[in-house]
Amino acid sequence: MSSAENVDLIRSLHPGPHVDIAALVNDEEAAGRLRNAIGHLFDPAIKATMRFPGLAPVTYSGLDGMRTAWRDWLMHRTSYSDEIEDVIGDGDRVIVVHRGYRRDSPDAPESVLKRVTVWTLQQGRIVGVDFNVPYADALPAARAQSGS
Repeated sequence: MSSAENVDLIRSLHPGPHVDIAALVNDEEAAGRLRNAIGHLFDPAIKATMRFPGLAPVTYSGLDGMRTAWRDWLMHRTSYSDEIEDVIGDGDRVIVVHRGYRRDSPDAPESVLKRVTVWTLQQGRIVGVDFNVPYADALPAARAQSGS
């Protein structure tokens, strides 16, 4: 696949800013439907890395591992949605710059996190994803690799 096709594929996976991802990953039926709809896009041995504040990155394996990564990330969130700001194609890597909107309790104010997700593809399938990469860490490395 071309870099542009990889970008289109990754864009298609994002649910949009009006979808509560916390509710989605915690709903067994909805998560099952999502897995059935998009599971074929992922290598069965996919490695997902989630970065938690103040901790070393944690790696999860397979589609079940990806869901566990999201559940771990969202366990203290009442709601979480995501809005894409930019998508950068870099060959077999796709870098997504996004803002995450979260509430830690129903009456808490909404917090905004600017983060980056780095997706790795091989032969049109997703083989790796690094979630919650701090913006300041990911973009300079991506620009250096792309030569911009």
